[in-house]
Amino acid sequence: MSTLDFSAGRGMAELSDRAYRVVVQDGVRDLDALAEALGRDRDSAREVVDMLARVGLMLVNGEAFEPRPPRMPLQALADQYVRAAAAAREASEVLAEVWSRQMSTSDFLEVVTTTAQAMEVMARLHAEADNDVRALSIGPRGESPPQPSPQPGSHEAMRRGVSYRVVYGAQILHQRNVMAMIQDAVSLGQSARVFPDVPCNLHIADGKRAVLVAPMPGPERVHAAVFFEGGFLDSLIGVFETYWTLGVPITADPRDQGPSDDIRRLLSLLGAGLTDASIARELGVSERTVNRRIMALQDTLAARSRFQLGVQAARRGWL
Repeated sequence: MSTLDFSAGRGMAELSDRAYRVVVQDGVRDLDALAEALGRDRDSAREVVDMLARVGLMLVNGEAFEPRPPRMPLQALADQYVRAAAAAREASEVLAEVWSRQMSTSDFLEVVTTTAQAMEVMARLHAEADNDVRALSIGPRGESPPQPSPQPGSHEAMRRGVSYRVVYGAQILHQRNVMAMIQDAVSLGQSARVFPDVPCNLHIADGKRAVLVAPMPGPERVHAAVFFEGGFLDSLIGVFETYWTLGVPITADPRDQGPSDDIRRLLSLLGAGLTDASIARELGVSERTVNRRIMALQDTLAARSRFQLGVQAARRGWL
């Protein structure tokens, strides 16, 4: 990645970075040698030298040029960009106010209607999170959904200290690869819970921005709604906190050797939704025996309900 940045574009910035390094490290002092080192023509080499001269990194005298120390010019350039960013933020607030006064739509909501833009918005949310991310996750939805994978930027955010709390829908936990992915995230510091009826894919960063992702028919399979600070965002935060309170914790490292074949079959029948009486007939035991085995399993897995039993069994890969 280039250490320089110029308004002419990323390609020119990277070329200028290379040129400065060649001049400083290899002692190149003429345009022909610089053009050869860069793999460009003489005119391109001249353009790069002139650009470096404009920001104070090169002293040019006719056809000759000399590199200048980088610290002060680049600090001045950085200060210029900081001022420009501050001006852009101020302008965004002013223009948002003008927009809200004149237009019928609101500035607390933006709608994204292409898959690429929706994915970009989600990645930016994780990349720009400073303190915490709260999320509801039901996994990929819609026609031909992609394989589940970590949200781009989420692991990097956790590594830099952003806290994550995620409530997963129970339906995605029956996939072993998904459970492994979730346990990897938990091992990085994510706090994860599961609930049977999570309604949507929702991510909230720092209590300041939320992205609600929804599947759509057609080639643009994913759309997104981006909420900024205001009443709607407060409501979405409240929805998350409700599901978080009701969810069952998921831990990172199962500490068991796996179930017996009889227990695995019992869990499979439970997961299929059979009643105790039907399970008893399938296993050739009494209904009381089925109930007793289920209660013993709940004690073993620290599950307070049959739903929690299913969650803990899925977490361990028993289903």
